[in-house]
Amino acid sequence: MTLFRQIQILITTILIVMLAAVLKINFDNTTEFIRNQMYSNAKNTANSVSLSLSPFTNDTAIMVTMINAMYDGGYYEEIRLTGNDGKDIYRVHQEPKIEGVPAFFVKLVKLETPAADAQISNGWNIAGKLTVKGHPGLSYIQLWDSFKYLCLSFIVIGGIAVAFSHVILKFLLSALVNIRKQAEAIGNNDFMINEKVPRTPELKQVVLAMNQMTGKVQSIYDREIDTLKKYQELLYRDQLTGLYNRKYFVNKLTEYIESESKNSDGEIALISFEGIDRAIAEVGHPNMRPFYDAVAKYMNDNFSSDGCLPSCFNRQELAAIMPALNQEDSAFKINGFIKWAKELIAANDRLADIITVKAGLTSYRYDETTAKVLSKADYALTVAKSMETGDVSRFNDSSNQMVLGKLEWKNMIETALAENRFILTSQAVTSPTGELHQEIFVNLKDENGNIQRAGFFMPMVVNLNLANNLDRYVLEKSVEYLTAKPDSTLAINITDVFLNDRASFSWFRQLLLGSKHLKERITFEISDNAINNNADICLDFAGLIKGLGFTFGVDRFAMSPKSLENLQKLKPNYIKIDYDYLIGSGEDADTAIHSLQTITESLGIKLIATKVENSELKTALENKNIKYFQGRGIADITPLNK
Repeated sequence: MTLFRQIQILITTILIVMLAAVLKINFDNTTEFIRNQMYSNAKNTANSVSLSLSPFTNDTAIMVTMINAMYDGGYYEEIRLTGNDGKDIYRVHQEPKIEGVPAFFVKLVKLETPAADAQISNGWNIAGKLTVKGHPGLSYIQLWDSFKYLCLSFIVIGGIAVAFSHVILKFLLSALVNIRKQAEAIGNNDFMINEKVPRTPELKQVVLAMNQMTGKVQSIYDREIDTLKKYQELLYRDQLTGLYNRKYFVNKLTEYIESESKNSDGEIALISFEGIDRAIAEVGHPNMRPFYDAVAKYMNDNFSSDGCLPSCFNRQELAAIMPALNQEDSAFKINGFIKWAKELIAANDRLADIITVKAGLTSYRYDETTAKVLSKADYALTVAKSMETGDVSRFNDSSNQMVLGKLEWKNMIETALAENRFILTSQAVTSPTGELHQEIFVNLKDENGNIQRAGFFMPMVVNLNLANNLDRYVLEKSVEYLTAKPDSTLAINITDVFLNDRASFSWFRQLLLGSKHLKERITFEISDNAINNNADICLDFAGLIKGLGFTFGVDRFAMSPKSLENLQKLKPNYIKIDYDYLIGSGEDADTAIHSLQTITESLGIKLIATKVENSELKTALENKNIKYFQGRGIADITPLNK
């Protein structure tokens, strides 16, 4: 029970007791007054009648007539005439019947009717005694009316007092409400500052102390974020252009090739500025700065959307990853850059006859290695440099890749969905206490019975707008599995295509509402790239997930500045990050990892290292205080039903 309710109940109880006491005192006083009034009326009647009877003490008939007249004209319970010998001369009496008053009131309130008497005398001779007892009916009616008025006053005054105390308490304890909200926010790893400082000294001291503590935690968090950003800048940014360097390019290309998304197929380009060393020698480094700034700006403006990644390997070579792009579109983008670069060079008389620009293009596929793809691109660039005419060369694969038209792809995917030929596999994520969950992967059994990885079909699934169908398939199958296997916990990847579809989002909400009994055994993952490209939608998704009591994580976390900023907004339950982001040499690497751990711990986020392929790597990560692992060195990928 809240403090507000406790105080309100206490005040209300005291108020009720006080008002009840006042009601009792007032009612008792009224009862006593009415009792005295009844006696006074009876006494006056007895005196008046006795005086009227005095002249007729010897005529009993006249006295009886006068007594009857008084009895019939008044409201009496009894009038009795008694002689000197104590015997009744005449008595008229009726049993009192109380009308207009509830029976319970008459039963509870015992109103004794007092009797008054007066002597009847003729001169000095005492003829007898007249006794008068009033009827209690009118007194009960008067008491009942008084009781109703007192109760109504009690209710009105009590209601006003309770309402007034409620308002006053709300005002006085509003500071406590803000303190509670701030405490809850801190418990949820949200660094909220309470701007409303109460005037009450004790509460003011508490608020200021909590604000100071929150401010310190926020400053530590911000400092660690800045440290990590600076480390990332040094490790993954080219200092000359500000573009990503070769190390980050290779990591990202590996991530795309191994991904279970549309990015598993695409194009890469290597671009070379021939004669750049001679140009630097002739015009000097400072005079080359505008050239590099212009190149970096063009690359960022034209090669940074839809998952594309512009990079600079050295002062002579640039590179770009263009995921989910076909050969025609990639050639168009690169030719556009070549044309622009030539115009930039031609506009500078000192560079026009020195620098030439060449480019090599090649495709990458889900079943290739990073080294092979880079070798193909290097070969294409070498050919381009040797060409007398033309500036762009493409490495043409001679693989036996299956070639299907869009209609054939569509029929194959829809048939596989209808025939349940999409197979779910899983890989365990371990924690210090055992298995944390199993991440779900999707494979396709084709018509020949061959198992195809997601990289084979996902680009076409997305291209044909069938990603929502596949996501629903995976979600439904996972819920069915968890219902049948009460000891399992699954992590399901949600594509950005699914999140961007209103109908699918609504369907997903209904699925969650119907699966609340599984909220402890099912978690959802969004890729870091999807979050960076759809931040607002992912915030809505996170709100829906957490609001219904489920958990979610970020897959393939890249530790980019944008990714780090999104952490505090989304507050996922865990993040998955490739081990090579966590394994580094030197003091700066250790500082960066410590900063990342400080950030995740302050937000209550589990840090899961992925692609852990052997026990030596796991040991190295454990030495860096990493506790959660995923990879073939931890657990193989196996069919879900095993």
